[in-house]
Amino acid sequence: MGGPGNIALPVRPQSSKRTSTCLGDVAARASLLETGLLASMYSMFAGFFHGAALVGTQGVTAKEFTALAVPWLKAMTTFLPSQAECIDKGDYTTDVQSLAFNKGGLDHIMRISEHHIAELIDRQVEAGHGHGADSLARLIEGIQNLRT
Repeated sequence: MGGPGNIALPVRPQSSKRTSTCLGDVAARASLLETGLLASMYSMFAGFFHGAALVGTQGVTAKEFTALAVPWLKAMTTFLPSQAECIDKGDYTTDVQSLAFNKGGLDHIMRISEHHIAELIDRQVEAGHGHGADSLARLIEGIQNLRT
């Protein structure tokens, strides 16, 4: 893992074999990278719970939705390297998937949702009854109960 002073991010894949990735020897940089990874993870989970709650209104089980969501999300991650290249170059020109194109879809999602994930987590924790100790999956209860 490099030399003394290097900071490693522990990774535990599903195989339960522990690995780690060296993030360098500057603690602030390592902490920032970890925070960025956590931001990505929480956004993904929030999106999944949101999607499961939406399709659940029509009787689609979370398991059924997961069978569609996992390959979809894996496919979406293949776009990250090209997006990173755009960010690093500062060149955002495109002939596909423009801001205007995406705005329509996001506006639709926001119209049918109108909530913030952080607020829903706060409500679940504040509700007591062990909610603060429950799985992040409990977030779906907050999403489903917005309209009831």
